[in-house]
Amino acid sequence: MAGIQSIRDNLGGTFVQIGVWMIVISFALFFGWGTVFSTSDANTVATVNGKKIDLYDLDLQMRKIQSSLAQRFEDQNFNLEEDLLKSLSINSLITDTVVNNYLSNNEVKISDLTAYRLLSKNEIFFEDGKFSRQKVENFARQNGILPNKYLSDIKKDIALNFWKAGLKDSSFVIQNEIERQINLASQTRDISFIKLNSSTFGKDLEITEEKALSFYNQNLSLFQTEEEAKVRFVEISLEDLEKKMSIEEADVQREYDAYIQDFDFSIRRSASHLMIKINEEVSEAKAISMANDLKKKISSGEDFEVLVAEYSEDEGTKNFEGNLGVSDGSAFPKEFEIALLDLKVGEISGPVVLDRSVHLLKLTEVKNPEPEDFESMKGNLKEDLEEELATSDFLNTLEVAADLTFSLNNLDALSEEMQIAVKETDFFSKEKPAKNFSDETLLEKIFSDSGIQEGQLSELIELNKELAVIFEVVDFKYPKTKDFENVKELVKKELRTKLLKEQMVLQQSKILSLLKKGETLQEISNQEGLKVESYKKVSRDSSLFPRTALLEIFNTPRSSELISYSTAPLKGEDRVVFTIDAINDSSEKISNQELESFQNIFLEERSESELLDLQSRMLEEASITRNKTI
Repeated sequence: MAGIQSIRDNLGGTFVQIGVWMIVISFALFFGWGTVFSTSDANTVATVNGKKIDLYDLDLQMRKIQSSLAQRFEDQNFNLEEDLLKSLSINSLITDTVVNNYLSNNEVKISDLTAYRLLSKNEIFFEDGKFSRQKVENFARQNGILPNKYLSDIKKDIALNFWKAGLKDSSFVIQNEIERQINLASQTRDISFIKLNSSTFGKDLEITEEKALSFYNQNLSLFQTEEEAKVRFVEISLEDLEKKMSIEEADVQREYDAYIQDFDFSIRRSASHLMIKINEEVSEAKAISMANDLKKKISSGEDFEVLVAEYSEDEGTKNFEGNLGVSDGSAFPKEFEIALLDLKVGEISGPVVLDRSVHLLKLTEVKNPEPEDFESMKGNLKEDLEEELATSDFLNTLEVAADLTFSLNNLDALSEEMQIAVKETDFFSKEKPAKNFSDETLLEKIFSDSGIQEGQLSELIELNKELAVIFEVVDFKYPKTKDFENVKELVKKELRTKLLKEQMVLQQSKILSLLKKGETLQEISNQEGLKVESYKKVSRDSSLFPRTALLEIFNTPRSSELISYSTAPLKGEDRVVFTIDAINDSSEKISNQELESFQNIFLEERSESELLDLQSRMLEEASITRNKTI
């Protein structure tokens, strides 16, 4: 399939940073303490070509998608309905598994070294100014995942990014296609139109009390009180458990001893370089001679960083004074590490030959890392222990509570057994929920026909990773029709809106019928007493109409035989009936820069389309079994 060779080319060439930051951040945001699931079939969400997707993967993916949508809509309280979120997450996991299987079969493999190089671009894995593999492992463990699992998932994401990059590289658009799209984008239209304003249609509407009462009796469901419930519940909170934690100093000391044992005492060396490429025009001997000449200039007082900016052929570092970062003796190529050992800070190495290039190295800094003392770390270590133990206790408590819910089926007995106080809400509705009862799934369990009945104990419900509840409905107020006298004005308002819409629909239908017969808007306006307006050269981004109306205007074709017409919504209940009078192609010439910009946009769209097509074909060919109970 397309893109595979391009991926291999990327992997075999200069190291490229693609989506590293987002990969790392996604894992940083979404890994966390959650329910630890077993690998039994009951906990298998789906099987794809023999590869199992478990509940842990599903939980992680749901949190990823939820957080991504919250960021996209700039609303941290944004929540998808759980069933929809679960469905999206399962489909996403299945697709990713199919693609990763395809990549693996086509020998698109990411090495541990490549993954670590990418991770080394993120400062959260730095220690004393230098990338640390130990920090990566600690990060994984702190977030409840084994380091090898974390690295494996990182490698999968990198492979997917390379694949997508390869698809983009293999996509193309022809010049005629670009020009056609540009012409469509720059096209304008001349239109004539009649606005149907809701404000003018309601003037002759008389809403009598008799009419309102009749409408009320025919639509009683519109004028009912909300369902309300009163709930008793027990609350299992991570915060409450943290308050009960008691950590001895001996425990803190053991944590500190482990910190010392794991501390990386490796000397950190920071370095910069100047690179000269070896190619058909520049032999190795010539490159070495050039490097020696440059070193002589440095010895004569010229600035190393200035020479890097002028002569270095490493485009990735020359604008950053040749900065290579920090090494503990293993991050740089072996030849670099050996050369740096003989240097003092500020000194320049002799020419170092590496693959098809020659380098001058400058040692910029040397650090001998020292661990923090016990007293300075004691407070943080204690807090970490409290959180760790509370989290473990929280998860255990959830398991116990879930078992007791089924065995006891009595809230008071469960409360006594677990030593957790029973709380009670006032009456609340689905629209105005009580504190901690705003979760959509929770409200559905309370207010749906198939939800929790009065006197019935709910299952354990996790509201988030730090809070869970078990509840019973103790009282319920069913909807009842509000008295007409109390809602009379609301009834009149609803009736007016209904009649107004009916009038506008009739008027719109009449205009469209006359247009279909070949009459012009002007002729219709003379008959109906309506105002015709016209706009010349309306563009796709015009502010004259709402976006929905513009889409309809530009989706309406121009007919050579009949009047081309349609309708579109405006603000509120208002609508517009319009005719297309002329379609104007742009005569403005597109600059090369604009043309290149358009080409990039079209390539992006084309590669995305090809990606979806490839994924679809892979899914059709894959062996997929879903667990219908999840």
